[in-house]
Amino acid sequence: MKKRGYLIFLFFFSFIFIKSCKNFREKKELPNIILVTIDALRADHISLYGYPYQTTPHLDEFAKKTVVFEYAYAPIPKTSASIASMMTGLHPFVHKTRPNRDFLKEKFITLAEALKLRGYYNYAIVDNPNLSEKFKFNQGFDDYLQVWEKTEEKRESTPFITKNILKFLSETKSNPFFLWVHYIEPHSPYLPPREFVEKRPEGRVIMEVKEKIIASHRKYIDEKTKEGYFLALYDGAIKYIDSELKKIVDLFFEKQYDKNSLFIISSDHGEELGEYNFFYNHGPLTFNSSVRVPLIFYSPKRKPKRIKYPVSLMDIYPTLLAEAGLSIPYEIQGINLFEGKKNRFLFIKGHLGTWSVVYNNYHLVKVDSPLLNQLNLKKNYLFDIYKDPLERKDISAEKEHIQKEMEKRYIEFFNQYGYLRVDQKDAKPNLSEKELERLRALGYIE
Repeated sequence: MKKRGYLIFLFFFSFIFIKSCKNFREKKELPNIILVTIDALRADHISLYGYPYQTTPHLDEFAKKTVVFEYAYAPIPKTSASIASMMTGLHPFVHKTRPNRDFLKEKFITLAEALKLRGYYNYAIVDNPNLSEKFKFNQGFDDYLQVWEKTEEKRESTPFITKNILKFLSETKSNPFFLWVHYIEPHSPYLPPREFVEKRPEGRVIMEVKEKIIASHRKYIDEKTKEGYFLALYDGAIKYIDSELKKIVDLFFEKQYDKNSLFIISSDHGEELGEYNFFYNHGPLTFNSSVRVPLIFYSPKRKPKRIKYPVSLMDIYPTLLAEAGLSIPYEIQGINLFEGKKNRFLFIKGHLGTWSVVYNNYHLVKVDSPLLNQLNLKKNYLFDIYKDPLERKDISAEKEHIQKEMEKRYIEFFNQYGYLRVDQKDAKPNLSEKELERLRALGYIE
């Protein structure tokens, strides 16, 4: 079935859904939707999520008015596939978008396309070339601002994005809108303004770690460089973004968008900072450091609270469709964030044979070669994320029966759909020199 058929299908069933829903009033104004995703932002480096350093004072304050999901997970710790899941409600095994530099398949109905059926004006500001319109991530958007086309280097992008957000929110709107913003901070290279950088514990000398992978910042590391140097820069980038979010949140309330708007802040994945001897990137590992992300949800009709049950970035899609009075067009793996349930299995795919399962309070992490020897890791770990969110105590020996069930479920799911097949060709769009230059600067290509 081609996309046109899908859209007709969606419209028909959405019409039935709207007409039959007792709580829906046709004359009620549809909510505006603001979705901010912050690249490579791990939850446990946000003070709101228990980080001992104050990195997000302004986000912490805003969160007092929101629903905070304490255990939100990316389905894969890479931008393209993770955002594809966010925009379709589908697991990467189903939508088949590769981890990076691949297409968002046109046969699926994106969040923006669905919202257009309800009359939304859709505007995106994105700052990662993996989300380029050449990879079809602009599906359903009326305007799609690609930041790398308007700026010369990474340092310019964050203030440029904020400026355009404030301009957009200051303008009078005749239609409900969906605004999606993707900041590149704090993705490596970590380049925060100096005033946001604070000293951190020195940690180990990086080059003295025997089994390690240095995936980014290699040219800045010498025989004396310690972990604390880059930790301070990463945290500084978070504090920088927090200061930018304050400008947006202040205008959000000043213009009274809070009366009839949803405001969601999250990330596409986390970042490895050396905990498992993997330095300054993401993708190969699926510990909480790479896959647990912040997720806060402001809605004028929901009381502030913290929700503990695990959720997925896939869940944003059905939640926002429901808020706009739309039904889900076909079977998806995401569920409404506010209808979470116990005994749900969240399957997470990493690179190089690694994967994870989150089940209630348990997180199973599987590691395969070549990472086993390169990083001096074990084949599997099991953590109680409620008691041990930093995942310092492996309890796999104590909970073997739970571990086996989680492993069985993952294998069944993988066998049902598969993912990166041998015959699945890489995407090869004709990227501009600016796109290639920015991808190099971010470490995606050599």
